[in-house]
Amino acid sequence: MYIKNYIKIPDLKDGYLYKIIARNASHGIWKSDVEGFIISRIKFGDNFIFEEYHYDCPAWGTAQPIEEIEESPFNTESLKEEAVLEYLNKFEGDRAYQWPKRKG
Repeated sequence: MYIKNYIKIPDLKDGYLYKIIARNASHGIWKSDVEGFIISRIKFGDNFIFEEYHYDCPAWGTAQPIEEIEESPFNTESLKEEAVLEYLNKFEGDRAYQWPKRKG
């Protein structure tokens, strides 16, 4: 999904949490040195930290920030995975998907 009025790279603050439109999450911590967001991703039942790049980044960017939420309690140079996941998962909510049962 493409949003016209998203926050551009120069206007983002390092270490801040943003609401984003992205493939794998709805919130992310901006990390300016990689021009991407640190997100909580779930894949094949595993929950881990992942980088989702800004839409304007030349490296296949997909994340469009739409709202600044707050300054995160983390220094983006030393992110401890367990603490960051706990923080981000509070914003992501329940993302567990239940596949519909097959009929017949």
